[in-house]
Amino acid sequence: MEDSSTTNGEDWISRLPDSLLCHILSFLSPKEVVGTSILSKRWENLWTSVPSLYFCDTFTTDCGNYMNKVNCFIDYVNWVLAHRDGFAIEKCNLSCYTLHASAHLYSWTCAVIACMVQELTIKSELFRVGQLPWSLLTCKTLVVLKIQGRFVLNFPTCIYLPRLKFLHLNSVIYGDDASMQKLFSSCPVLEDLVIKRHVWDGVGIMNISVPSLKRLSIFSSSLRSIGNYEYKVVINTPNLEYFEIDDYMYEDYSVNSSPSLVEACVQGTCLFGLLDGISQVKLLALSGDAMQSLHNIAPILPTFHNLTHLKLGIDDNVGWELLPNILQSSPNLKVLNFKEGLVKPLNKGTFQFSWNPPRCVPCCLLLHLKTIEIHNFLGTPNEAKLVKYLLRHAKVLELMTIYWYDLMMDSESLTTMVKTKVDISKSPRGSSTCRLIFHDLMY
Repeated sequence: MEDSSTTNGEDWISRLPDSLLCHILSFLSPKEVVGTSILSKRWENLWTSVPSLYFCDTFTTDCGNYMNKVNCFIDYVNWVLAHRDGFAIEKCNLSCYTLHASAHLYSWTCAVIACMVQELTIKSELFRVGQLPWSLLTCKTLVVLKIQGRFVLNFPTCIYLPRLKFLHLNSVIYGDDASMQKLFSSCPVLEDLVIKRHVWDGVGIMNISVPSLKRLSIFSSSLRSIGNYEYKVVINTPNLEYFEIDDYMYEDYSVNSSPSLVEACVQGTCLFGLLDGISQVKLLALSGDAMQSLHNIAPILPTFHNLTHLKLGIDDNVGWELLPNILQSSPNLKVLNFKEGLVKPLNKGTFQFSWNPPRCVPCCLLLHLKTIEIHNFLGTPNEAKLVKYLLRHAKVLELMTIYWYDLMMDSESLTTMVKTKVDISKSPRGSSTCRLIFHDLMY
């Protein structure tokens, strides 16, 4: 068979420019890339110009010659970085899972920074605290920086990351509140910030003041109260478009409301300061835990004038007692999604549904609500009662879609499905154009 790399005996691969060959090589593993050096004189040093490097020591302690493999990996990374000869690195991933290799992350990071790296990922799964160089926080070429592991961020006197747009920090150690704030304020064009915090990071008051920020994700579910720490969040992001938070620890929120905010997802504790700060959002998702914590601030909720899409989880304790308040606070709502259903399938016998029709029909039902989705539907009388209320009072409703719970396959459940479907289908509808669709499991 004729070699696909040749046409009429002509080697067309060798006619490609070095830049294109390096781009092709970037899709191979570092070991495969270095292996091309034996092909010909031209290929001997071409691998040193490959723009992307990925190093990962995925060894297990029970494999044969464990230490020999780890040492070979260390020597290999040292050799590759030493032969870069100043060629710029576009992307580099340094992932270490062994103690011996992790000890070299400091020097490897220095070497990569010297190559004007643009996208850098540093990862260590060890519980041992590691160090990262000062030069990491003054790198003028970094656009993307992702750090995962117990790394102490050594803060130089001057921090400046002029091109950094994406910053993801998972489990790192900041030392104190001021250091974290200093880091964020030293990124003048930062657009995407992801923070996953742990109890050891040394921060009580988290202050995020970044005017350029467009996406912010905060995960603090692993935090635990220590001593007399004051746990507070201060967010000043006037151009934020997406916000996600998963938190059970913070006691106070100060959030600058942003008219540009499009989407927000709240899990864990949901305080008034947080809701008020994101009250101009257009798409909002509240988890079951967030719904439960609303009882600490109800019946006073901020008004979400811009909110058009709402996804709600299930409150295990009091069910849908606050649903009327939420709907009253969302006067322009168009899409309502019960993403977890109306009843917890595993405890439907003890679940406190707690739905009572409000005295006044919420404005959104009368004027704006067009789509309702209900998932994990079981067909209980309480569910049917709520569904009938929504059908009767949603005057401009165009579509209600009900998805049955996917484990309802026994004969009793199937009988319930049929009866409930018929009952709901015959109930009065406030909108003459409303379509009711059941997604039946049997078809």
